[in-house]
Amino acid sequence: MPNTEQIEHWDGEGGEHWAEHADFYDALLRRYADRIMARLDPQPGERVLDIGCGNGALALGIAPHVGEVVGLDISGPMLATAAERAAAAGLSNATFEKGDAQLHALPDASFDAAVSRFGVMFFEDPAAAFANIARMLRPGGRLVFACWQPMFSNAWIMVPAGAVLAHVPLPPMGEPGAPGPFALGDADRVRSLLDGAGFADVELEPVEEPMRYGESVEEAVAFLRNTEMARTLLKDVDEETVGRAWEAVREALAPYAGPDGVSLTGAAWLVTARS
Repeated sequence: MPNTEQIEHWDGEGGEHWAEHADFYDALLRRYADRIMARLDPQPGERVLDIGCGNGALALGIAPHVGEVVGLDISGPMLATAAERAAAAGLSNATFEKGDAQLHALPDASFDAAVSRFGVMFFEDPAAAFANIARMLRPGGRLVFACWQPMFSNAWIMVPAGAVLAHVPLPPMGEPGAPGPFALGDADRVRSLLDGAGFADVELEPVEEPMRYGESVEEAVAFLRNTEMARTLLKDVDEETVGRAWEAVREALAPYAGPDGVSLTGAAWLVTARS
């Protein structure tokens, strides 16, 4: 099933936002990328597939250690950034393709490993996507990815969103498991999907890392104003209410400000499996 809604978002405004703020998001998520790299343990000569590669940070980190990395994503704006970064770094073994992992037709058994830094939660049909990924891995190939635990376990979204929601109605949450950041928060669902796709040795490790939102509360608020979360929660809200909501966010973030900036905790699953 083509992932039409997600393609429209990430190939448009959503992808443009992430491409514009690529360095910020890479810094925000760097500790998770480091965990993926360590668990992957990339080896010379290997071919690695980066699913939902975005602006290419994980792929470009892996490239110096392997034979080839192929980044796959549905976002034209972010793929353009990834390709520019690879060229600037002189990494000719990192290439990027536009495609939906649910059905993209890369050759069978052509990769030693597949990785993803928060790129696997947006599938319309995750069963089809993971089966397709398994098809592209060689026997015994490694799968390593990070996905978010349930939303209520993640301070990085609950602290600012909770402050806003004291002033505006809760928007529709969608069906459980629908494509979105927290679609794979249920560990049992992740195991079931990977088992169904033919993966073995499935393991989920809970990991928590600090996520730095800026040097100061004002810098963090300035960034949050441009996020999809803010657009969703404050859509069609009058200016006075918007002002009160952002003041509430400032107050909520203040306890998380320190000498190293404003940091909120993220809770993820570090998932590993073999084909």
